[in-house]
Amino acid sequence: MSIDNDDHKGDGMERRQLEFFLAIAEAGSFTRAAQVLHIAQPSLSHSMRTLEAELGSPLFERHGRGVRLTASGEALLGPARRTVRSFGLAASAVRAVTDGDVGRLRVVSSTSWAVHPLVELIGEFRRLRPRVRFEVTDPAARTVVLDQVRTGQVDFGLVDGTPPAGALASLELAEQQLLAVLPQGSGQGLTTTVEELQRHGLIGTPRGTALRDLLDQHLEAAGHATEVMVETAHVASVVPLVLSGAGAAVLPEGMAVDAATKGARVARLEPETRAAVSLVWRATGPEGVAADFLELVREHRADRSS
Repeated sequence: MSIDNDDHKGDGMERRQLEFFLAIAEAGSFTRAAQVLHIAQPSLSHSMRTLEAELGSPLFERHGRGVRLTASGEALLGPARRTVRSFGLAASAVRAVTDGDVGRLRVVSSTSWAVHPLVELIGEFRRLRPRVRFEVTDPAARTVVLDQVRTGQVDFGLVDGTPPAGALASLELAEQQLLAVLPQGSGQGLTTTVEELQRHGLIGTPRGTALRDLLDQHLEAAGHATEVMVETAHVASVVPLVLSGAGAAVLPEGMAVDAATKGARVARLEPETRAAVSLVWRATGPEGVAADFLELVREHRADRSS
């Protein structure tokens, strides 16, 4: 797109054009989009003609009383959303510096998901907002996560399995494969079975915890008893226990990869098992710094999906 001599004005016009484009795509009509944006329809139409001329392709085609996206419009949809969100995050970061914003975000997540994907999201947000303080707590069970989010004790929670509805909103962050983590010298195969894990003896956390729920679900799906030989409430001790030869474990890939760097044998499970991880928050919507964090999460997810 072309830039005016006044760089700020040119950048602003480009962003507004993309915002107008997204509003039309969502409304399905120039008339409805103009009403939502509170601008005159001729101005909106002119802005879109300018954008189409700069891109060299029509973005909408008319049908009945509305419009639908052309192939070019469909191609622009994702990048336009990311650009608008990125500008919002950048503007928020600048305002935070000038306003001396501190802020605090409270997140509840089991260790399984606090390692991945939460660590990367916190790091990315703290680079934008270095004065924002995070408090990450470890719940006893999934129900605790949902209750704390629902009652406002925390801003966000991370859970696996079917995302909640009703008073809570959610966004899937990632889908992690569950991997077997075995002691050194336990074989060389790239895959393994529940039977092999049970020969070593299973290591797990107490019933009701996220890590134990994942293990039990895999055992049940394979038709085996949900029994562990070493039960520990300390998630951080699971990998050291495996390395000591105390048994084998089933871990999300984020934790399993870290175990491999310490010398454990990591293998794919047969049958393959995956766990979807979702961010949850109150459906009424976060405000302030929490709203900015949610925008960053959505931007991060969009980048990973593209």
